[in-house]
Order: sequence, then structure tokens, then C-alpha cells
Amino acid sequence: MRKLALILGAALAFGLPAPAWAAPSPPPTTSPSAILVEASTGQVLFAKNPDEVRAPASMTKLMTLHLALQAVRQHKAHLGDPVSVSDRAYHTSGSQIWLEPGETLPLGQLLRAVAIGSANDACVAIGEHLAGSEEAFVARMNREAKRLGMTRTHYVNSHGLDVAGHVTSALDMTKLARAAINDPGLLALTSQRQDRTIRDGKGGRLWLVNTNRLLGPVPGVDGLKTGYTSHAGYCLAATAKREGLRLIAVVMGAPSSKTRFGDAQRLLSYGFSNYRAVLLAKGGQSVGRVSVLRGTRGSVAATVQHDVSAVQARLSSPSVELRPVLRHSLMAPVRRGQVIGHAEIVLGGKRVTEVPLVARDAVERQTFMLLLRQIVQGVLRI
Repeated sequence: MRKLALILGAALAFGLPAPAWAAPSPPPTTSPSAILVEASTGQVLFAKNPDEVRAPASMTKLMTLHLALQAVRQHKAHLGDPVSVSDRAYHTSGSQIWLEPGETLPLGQLLRAVAIGSANDACVAIGEHLAGSEEAFVARMNREAKRLGMTRTHYVNSHGLDVAGHVTSALDMTKLARAAINDPGLLALTSQRQDRTIRDGKGGRLWLVNTNRLLGPVPGVDGLKTGYTSHAGYCLAATAKREGLRLIAVVMGAPSSKTRFGDAQRLLSYGFSNYRAVLLAKGGQSVGRVSVLRGTRGSVAATVQHDVSAVQARLSSPSVELRPVLRHSLMAPVRRGQVIGHAEIVLGGKRVTEVPLVARDAVERQTFMLLLRQIVQGVLRI
């Protein structure tokens, strides 16, 4: 039996030569654009037209959910906040929960309506609540896309209805999904198969059913989002975790709902059947230190932000390691969480991708008075 290889996505991105060992036979896919990545580093295990610019449909809502939960995490919003419904939200077409102008619903209910029921009107209401207008919220979406390195993405609305210039790519969607996965609240929302808690406007409750048909039947699948418009076709960003390995599959432009789920399921099965996770560093683990000049301490620890895993072929084990690449020194002050270097994932002696390293602690700038106090304290101890 031929050896199975470790496939790392950045090798494609950086144009590195293909490894000498053989790769597993890729799964058949019908969707015109598809990709499978390992979640912690974005290593690509399969790619088919991953940079092709396409309409994202309701996968757009992942960014809306991501920014809303980010605001909650930063205490700029709360799940219990009352959100007023505008005429604009009321008139938003497509999937909706039939909001009425002037009514108010808790932010948490609207987030569930977006994650489970794919409600377009709820997206507009959320964006207006968080940013003052949908235009201002969309500007935030585009800034966040840029921060995440989504180079082929441009948002025009918060929900994904077809409009000129509203585009992304399968590779960009994996970058957003990787960020979203780091928020357990988002996975909790998008993993819910149904919800009967949201009002129906007549004193009753709506019954929202998640359109992600991989939830439940496919072991380990625990989120993200479907999408469909006549222009975008059938789309899906799905994630699953088994035996410590988390994968993200994205398919775009599928000709039918059955095709998108079939392609995504085959991609996930391919990944779990042929690869395993190798934990290289735990989140928060120090992998080196950087000198700090004119600071209150002489150095600061460089840590990984989240667990970092490499994907290794089950029947082939080329060496894989994490190599920190750090600046020789920094000038104080240093912020906690400030990027101070990166760590390369090296396979068989070749660099294939990297993850950022951040300062574990803040280091203040040394002042004259503080220095004088330290000198006096030192003399007194003598």
C-alpha cells in the first residue's frame, strides 16, 4: 500500500514543492468550488478552485454572528439587550421571522433566529442595533474580513441576498470559520437543530429548523452555516471534530442541496479517514522569550493563542515540529496579546505554514522615577 501524506494548505499558498510521498486519493466533488482545512492552522487537505470569487448567500451570516458575539464578549452588547425593529428590517426579503416595525426582541433571540432560521430581517435589526445602521455594520464586516486576511471578500449587506459586489471565496470562508470556531457561543448557536422559543407575532412561538442536514447524521458535526440563492447556488460551511482533530469543509455553487451535503460529507470523511491531529502546542503555552528594552521587566514570554495542531497522515509519519521565529528585542511598552513573532510548522524539514505568537503579559515602560526607586531599594537591601 502506498504511503499516505501529510497535506498542509500553506504549501499550496506559498508555492512550495509537492512532498515526495504520495497523497491519499482525493474524494470526488461536484461543487465547482470546495475546500477542506484543519481548523487550528488552516492547513489545506483538499482544494478545488478555493480562490474562485463567488456569491456566499447566507454563509454571510457567519460574519454577522461573529461580530455580534464579539461585541457581547467585549461587553459592548448583552444578549438581553432589547433590539428595536426598523422599517428597513421589516422590508428585508427572503428568509425571515416576520419582524414588525417598532417591536423589540432580545438580542439573544435574534441571534438564534439568524443562526438557526437564517432570518434576513433579524440580521438587519442586529446590524442597526450594534452599529447604528446597516451600512455602518457592513463597514465593520469588511474591516473584520480584512483583519482576518479574507482577500477576496467584500460585503454589501449583512444577510447574503444577491447584490453586485457581494462576494467571497471558499478559502476566505475557512478563514472566517476558523475565527468563528474560537467563539464557543457561535458553535453553540449554529449546532442547534431547532428552536421553538422565538415569538411568532401572534402570541405563540415560531418553530425554526436548522437547514444544516449534517447535524446529527454525521458524527462530530457541530456547526456552521448553509446558504442558497439562485445566483450563488447551494453553499455550506461545516465543521466537525473527532479524536482531537477539527476540520472545516466549505462547498460553494453546488447545483442542489443534496450535492452540497454529499460533497461536504465526503470531504469530512476523507479527512478523518486519512489524517490525525498532532498537538504541537497548547493554547497559552510559552514557546520562547523576547528581550524587552527599557521595560519594567527584561523579557516577555511568547505564547500561541490557541491549541496548535498539525495534520499527519495516518499511514505515514514525516517529522513535524513547531519552530518559533521571534524578534531579537522589543521596545517597551508591550501590550498583552501583542503579536511579537510567529511559529513555523515544519514538515520533513520544510516550512509549510505559520501561526502568530503573542506576548503573554504586558510590560510597562521603565520611567526615571521607577528606576530610581529600584536603585534605592537595591541599595537598602545591601
